[in-house]
Amino acid sequence: MSLRERLADGLPVVLDGGLSTALEELGAELNDRLWTARALRDDPSLVVAAHKAFVAAGAEIVISASYQAPDDLLAESVRVARQAGVMVAASVAPYGASLAGGEEYTGDYEVPDGFHERRLRLLLAAEPDCIAVETQPRLDEAAAIVRLLEELDAPDAWVTFTCSDGERTAHGERIEDAIAAVESAKVVAVGVNCTAPRFVDELLRRARTVTDKPLIAYPNAGRTYDAASKRWSGGEQAWDVTGAQLFGGCCGIGPDALRSLISRHR
Repeated sequence: MSLRERLADGLPVVLDGGLSTALEELGAELNDRLWTARALRDDPSLVVAAHKAFVAAGAEIVISASYQAPDDLLAESVRVARQAGVMVAASVAPYGASLAGGEEYTGDYEVPDGFHERRLRLLLAAEPDCIAVETQPRLDEAAAIVRLLEELDAPDAWVTFTCSDGERTAHGERIEDAIAAVESAKVVAVGVNCTAPRFVDELLRRARTVTDKPLIAYPNAGRTYDAASKRWSGGEQAWDVTGAQLFGGCCGIGPDALRSLISRHR
């Protein structure tokens, strides 16, 4: 069953949580420019275990460890995720993620020609069930990725932006404009991820004014990110899933936190 078909009945769909969090809980050391792809390279069985931990917690879709992976590990990330036994979404990150300095939380960079097309072709060769165009700080980059999905005849996709407040993307565009810019037959859900929970409800409310597609949200735990140490610090913030048909967690949300989120939703 495709993601589009899963969403057609209007029932909630549960995503996984923060893969980095699950891997760290399993003992992985991720202070590396490859981030979760370090475990993918050095100990893929640990990545399988992390994916399966989220499935055991209730996830119906797992997101591949391709976010910060080098080209040669992109297809492998999908094959590894496949072992979790549920639908696999191939993670498509902004170019800023490859710089490994937290630039995806500002959008202050220029995307090299051909960067996303090359990586998308490698991911699509592994035949993921769907595509997660995620943690996007910029309207123009996200829209360009969506156009590539159309050209390459990719499977169903969702697009989520990372936002610095309840109104704008991390790069400063209004969330309404960003959502409108990624309108496409390929995109079956839109929303936000890796955003502080306190902003999610307002962002989804704004998104709803420009789209009738299912909304998706998988916020982080509301803590502060240090790009140098690749660590999150500070207290967690609660979030309920009102307004999102697809929901889960991002950085700081491990399997136990996902299980708790699911129980609150039900």
